[in-house]
Amino acid sequence: MTKLILVRHALTTDNQNNRLSGHIDSQVSEIGKKQIEQLTRYLEDIKIDSIYTTTSSRTKDTIKEISKIKNIQIREKENLKEISFGDFEGITFEDIKKSYPNEFQDMIDKGYEYKYPNGESLIDSYNRVANEISNILSEEKNKTVLICSHGGTIRNIITYLISNSYEYHWNFKIDNASVTILEIDNGFTVINTMNNTNFMSL
Repeated sequence: MTKLILVRHALTTDNQNNRLSGHIDSQVSEIGKKQIEQLTRYLEDIKIDSIYTTTSSRTKDTIKEISKIKNIQIREKENLKEISFGDFEGITFEDIKKSYPNEFQDMIDKGYEYKYPNGESLIDSYNRVANEISNILSEEKNKTVLICSHGGTIRNIITYLISNSYEYHWNFKIDNASVTILEIDNGFTVINTMNNTNFMSL
């Protein structure tokens, strides 16, 4: 059996301000730093064989302390990044609604197929993440693998492994610094723990 421990990065300043940050970098906030301390304590007693992050500083910062404690080198994967919001990186949905009303309506009408200007669609990001997670699972058979990534990425991983489809993407709530654990046995995936933040005392 392979176990995936999926961790969403700690709260960032962009998260706090509701700004879209997919491929741009966003710094962990003061609340996020406290979340990291509590997350690290929680993960200390859990067996981990490998650690993956994205190339974004917010994922690396979230997990660097536990990687030191466990003496496991972090492996960065570009393909585990959040969806690219393209030209809309760094702004809010309210900004889009006010300044780009046609794009906003397009977003609603097209749903999963909507592609952000010079960015990705949700389907694009799903295919990218599904490809990468498939490679990781082939390489890490019967191991416990921690992946620190993004809310959209984690939803993509879950819906891919549960249904081989992007259609349930929005059915999963993934909070900052949360822990979701999946167990995969002979291609069958069970959700062991979902969006756990019980270890937080903020």
